[in-house]
Amino acid sequence: MLTSTYRIIKFAFQNFWRNIWLSVITVSMLVLTLLTVNILLVLNRVTDQAISFVENRIEVSVYFNENAPQVKVNDALTHLRSLPEVKDVQEIPADEALAAFKTRHASDPAILSSLDELGKNPFGPTLIIKAHSAKDFDAIIAALDNPRFRDAIRQKDFSDYQSIVSKIRQTTDEIRMGGIILSGIFFLIALLIIFNTVRVAIFIHREEIGIMRLVGASSSFIRMPFLVETIILSVLSILIVVAIVYPTLAFIEPKFNQYFGSNTTGLVSYFEQNGLLIFGSQFLALLVVTMGSTALAMRKHLKV
Repeated sequence: MLTSTYRIIKFAFQNFWRNIWLSVITVSMLVLTLLTVNILLVLNRVTDQAISFVENRIEVSVYFNENAPQVKVNDALTHLRSLPEVKDVQEIPADEALAAFKTRHASDPAILSSLDELGKNPFGPTLIIKAHSAKDFDAIIAALDNPRFRDAIRQKDFSDYQSIVSKIRQTTDEIRMGGIILSGIFFLIALLIIFNTVRVAIFIHREEIGIMRLVGASSSFIRMPFLVETIILSVLSILIVVAIVYPTLAFIEPKFNQYFGSNTTGLVSYFEQNGLLIFGSQFLALLVVTMGSTALAMRKHLKV
């Protein structure tokens, strides 16, 4: 049993080295396929973080008239805090709004002098409303149209975060589709190369295979080296991908983090925590498909 296993493995490595250039090309195509798949995983992770980053900054600024009664401001504050779409509401008093305006325009004496000429505080209270997600905007804007306090509101200011999120998703979907098509092309090329590699190996070893038949070798013994060679190619491909992915993630993660401020994409930790599942499933999928291609080639060209 051990002798047969040794011979099968030895024969598989002989096939690998005798067709080294085909083996290198096959591994290269498999690596490119797996790298594309992992790029898509990274893209999904970064997209989720980008959307979360945007949604955490979703807010509506509501400016009240300078003479707005505090009771109406409090009424609006209470009403908004009761809405499930509202994450938080912060009130900025008129005095604080004036101080913030002066600080923001401290380098513009013309604006400050115009403000001094007014002789009074032109600002009213301000409410800063944070939403849970972009889709909550419509409900919040509708709530601000409440007749109990809408006449006291001077202006509503908000960015179209929903449009921003939609653009992020649309761009991601386009990139993802391109990645899927590209990985499919690489994978198809790899399978065709594997198919032809097995066919070439069968042709090269036709005399050895004939001798094996004469001495009574079983069909499974003759087929096994080709399947083991497929396992070697798959293992080598996965190891190369792992060796590329982790250093690359460690290099690019700080670049992404610069755009997300205090938030982190957590790319390295994500792959560390889920590495066994990610690369294990990729290896199994790779093994099943490549062995299927090998089995098809043997069935077509290896008559045993």
